[in-house]
Amino acid sequence: MLASLVREIIAPVLRECPRECGMVAITEVQVSSDFSYATILISALMHPESALAFLHRETPRLQRSLSAIARKRIPLLRFRIDPRIERGERLDRALEESDKQSSRDDVGPHDSSRSVQEQLD
Repeated sequence: MLASLVREIIAPVLRECPRECGMVAITEVQVSSDFSYATILISALMHPESALAFLHRETPRLQRSLSAIARKRIPLLRFRIDPRIERGERLDRALEESDKQSSRDDVGPHDSSRSVQEQLD
């Protein structure tokens, strides 16, 4: 419940992110069990670090907006880049490279999957 309220308050501000970031989205809101922190995971089409910097600058304003929620404890906001996006991109690149390698070397599927695992580590 609180996570969805946090998302509602923050989502409109994402439209103000610098154009260089492309589309910026909230992928998840995690609220600590004691409601002390709300960690907002974001993804950006391009330059996620710029989007993160923008949100850090906007944190005081967002924190004030969040204080409008009638709750005893208002969580402190923390913004993070969603690491799952980068992991997915790395996996895609590793699979593409494995496919290219398999085509060149005529390697069987068992060997190519090992190659993907090695690339991910």
